Amino acid sequence: MTRAAAPAPGLEKFYVGTYSGQIYQSSLILGSNSFGRISQAVSTVDPSFITFGTARTCLYSVNEGPGMVSAFSVNPTNGNLTLLNQLSSGGGAPAYIMVDRSGSNVLVANYNGGSVSVFPIQTNGRLGAATAHVQHPGTAPHPHCVTIDSSNHFAFVCDKGLDQIRSYIFDPIAGTLTTNTTLITSVAAGSGPRHMAFDPLFKRAYLICETASIIIGFNFDPTNGVLTPFQTVSTLPPSGFSGNTTAEIAVHSSGKFVYGSNRGYNTIVVYSVNPADGTLTNVQQQTTGMTPRNFAIDPTGAYCIVAGQNSNDIRLYKINQDTGLLTDTGKRQAASAPVCILPFLAQPPQPVLSFSPTPTNSFELNITNTLSMLTYQVYHAPTLDTQWSLLATGDPGQTNFLVNSGLGPEYFRVGVLTNY
Repeated sequence: MTRAAAPAPGLEKFYVGTYSGQIYQSSLILGSNSFGRISQAVSTVDPSFITFGTARTCLYSVNEGPGMVSAFSVNPTNGNLTLLNQLSSGGGAPAYIMVDRSGSNVLVANYNGGSVSVFPIQTNGRLGAATAHVQHPGTAPHPHCVTIDSSNHFAFVCDKGLDQIRSYIFDPIAGTLTTNTTLITSVAAGSGPRHMAFDPLFKRAYLICETASIIIGFNFDPTNGVLTPFQTVSTLPPSGFSGNTTAEIAVHSSGKFVYGSNRGYNTIVVYSVNPADGTLTNVQQQTTGMTPRNFAIDPTGAYCIVAGQNSNDIRLYKINQDTGLLTDTGKRQAASAPVCILPFLAQPPQPVLSFSPTPTNSFELNITNTLSMLTYQVYHAPTLDTQWSLLATGDPGQTNFLVNSGLGPEYFRVGVLTNY
């Protein structure tokens, strides 16, 4: 008797922006806590922050030193990147880049230039001439990040130099930003607001402040874009630490945990989230490599991938789904001056069907080796010599279906809706 092969565990891939003149590509094998081979995807100057187009056929990068933005096509076979075009970012030291929710525009925060620029994405993936350029006021503005709400209507820019979150009305069709002077949210002088992340329901936003090593929680009103602060917490232990600056913040896909990176203290701080009011409770300081500039929660919510800029490595941590706590897997990858981690699900785990009869002429069809982020579809064939047809599409994460049929298990198959 031949034993059936174990179902494939699934595969993630990720790109790494760096200060070493290259964008890396690597992979994460789900179910085995292991990295695949790391290699150079393309050579380009200072690609510190990177992001995908909506279909992942293109990747966009800032070029921080020369003050440029670049568009690359993604080779679907080997993942290598090919330059499509490169434009001025409109200001010095672009530090952040994102694609809006319609997939129509790239938005860039120019740190030294003190400005924000919008570039349309053309049908071939290239970047068109800027459709918006907003200069922040003052003698030393330093925009550090752009965050857009779920409606793709409000754009929030964290300005470290002004100690403000500046709000704009974003028009994705025209690619314009309209200053919203009544919605400038100030924080304490010297706080240094750096990055902001929404929770999955877009009810709350969390701001990490670089200089003060704090996180500020805000309630968000989607009708008018107002941010109302409700809590400020330290990213450091009660004993404190001198010489720390923070970098990245992320909310877990479940909404139950918030993570932030400490550079100097060299940890990822973990908070649990009170579901009633969004308040944070510090539950862990997980030691990392040197200068954890950026990290990413992987699409499945099972892993945290951390870029150690000054330890020249990438480290893998397992996330406890009940507590949010991180466990160091011990897996490392050498990478020169990594800055930004951009993961995506390349191949979902192979779903497995099992059947449980019911008292009536039906049975329960159960799917295992699944991910809660995926949507599963059941197919059937009335006879084995006919084509498969769609029987049912579940809700995201649904793994059981009630089937009214007298046919046997061999007449059914399961697939994954391409929603990842």
